Amino acid sequence: MSCPVCLNPVTAPALVGTDFLFESTSKTFTLYSCDACHCLFLHPMPDSSEIERFYPADYWWNARRSGGLNKLESVYRKLALRDHIAFIGKAAGDRGVDVLDVGCGSGTLLGLLKHRGFRVTGLDFSAEAAEIAKTENGVDVAVGSLEEAHFAAESFDVVTLFHVMEHVTNPHLVLAEVSRVLKPNGVAILQVPNIESWQFKIFGARWYGLDIPRHVIDYSRNSMLKLLADSGFVVNRIRHFNLRDNGPALVSSAFPSLDPVSRSVRQRRRNNYESRPVEWFRHLTYLLLVTCAYPVVLLESAFGCGATIMIEAKKK
Repeated sequence: MSCPVCLNPVTAPALVGTDFLFESTSKTFTLYSCDACHCLFLHPMPDSSEIERFYPADYWWNARRSGGLNKLESVYRKLALRDHIAFIGKAAGDRGVDVLDVGCGSGTLLGLLKHRGFRVTGLDFSAEAAEIAKTENGVDVAVGSLEEAHFAAESFDVVTLFHVMEHVTNPHLVLAEVSRVLKPNGVAILQVPNIESWQFKIFGARWYGLDIPRHVIDYSRNSMLKLLADSGFVVNRIRHFNLRDNGPALVSSAFPSLDPVSRSVRQRRRNNYESRPVEWFRHLTYLLLVTCAYPVVLLESAFGCGATIMIEAKKK
């Protein structure tokens, strides 16, 4: 199969893995490597109906859940998202701009941006997430794919795609639509896991950033730059550290049984729930480990090998 990023025909099997995080399927998946741009991709590529079955209910963050743990996590998420907001703010240049967040989930980031004076719109596949974004964060969210949303041409100053591109089988079509809805000189902000990270080299197919099989394409720095250039974008900035994602990726890879989201999904699937003391202990242990992981993830980022790549790219 030719590479879905650079269309190079020279590809080969690289590694195999399973859905050990969410246990949505018992299948084993093969990731192929591109000899040219050095991305990884699932082969055979699953079709849309199969991909839908890989996503459990409440895959996204749900702010409606009650309880002290949920409130604690909500505070942590809002603090961690300041890193995203700072990156967006620098790209936007001012606060009076129109922002589209693709794959926005329940709209926590959009709510924070709106509070800071941005005009915001969200897009997500989940109708439930869209409804929560409206009631909890006061933001409008369209439901469906970017192509299905039919936003007017040149509608937005900034389009963000945080952890979106690794989920789509047609990255060129997605970026063509991003370019269409961006205003002249508008910017796209993209974030993806980095398969050139130290974490991937250590954990391989068990790395949290691969998230097999929900991530159908896994990007290197070179493959992202190639994709953006071919799609008519000029890269302005690249960052390898992110406050919200790099530390948790390391801890969830080393201790997958502690990962809060996948742990909750597995419990619902097995109908076997933790007691409240055990739940608190696991959450607090996870938070402590994430805090301890930050010196490590800062170091790998300083060497250009961080667990994520965040890019600001300007529309030509």
